Amino acid sequence: MSAASKQAFQNLIPNNHCFGCGPDNKAGLQIKSYWSRPGESICRFEPAPHHMAGAEHVLNGGIICTVIDCHSVCTAVAAGYAATNRTIGTGDEVWFATGSIAVRYLAPAAIDAPVELAARIVSATDKTIKVFCTLDSRGATCAEATVIAVRVSAKWQHGRESSVSN
Repeated sequence: MSAASKQAFQNLIPNNHCFGCGPDNKAGLQIKSYWSRPGESICRFEPAPHHMAGAEHVLNGGIICTVIDCHSVCTAVAAGYAATNRTIGTGDEVWFATGSIAVRYLAPAAIDAPVELAARIVSATDKTIKVFCTLDSRGATCAEATVIAVRVSAKWQHGRESSVSN
């Protein structure tokens, strides 16, 4: 692995203001994703008390969906760069957005324990990447999701185009 591959994907993506993963969004969740092996990535997120659901001991389902979404889409971005043998953030920008996300909640995730996410690239084309992601808390899988990440142009990313197609 190169030194760059040991850096969080999110720290290498330029102009990333995303609530879930953007280092440029100081009010956000600030998740960090890393390759664990080719085509697979991991992330660890430490919930805070204000991330609770109605029950004070459970992580909010929207937060669960957000960290799964961001981890999966950032994995797609990293894979997009890897497909062209480039380090994230070099050359022409590679951006993906969520085309769809289907989350299955399997068990409550504890608010007072870190959650671990594991994402795996299922399939990839030039325009879409399908990612399967799990979220574990205290050794149990609490949620799983399939995310379709859609390639978007730099014009879309910079607000000059409304469509997500290239």
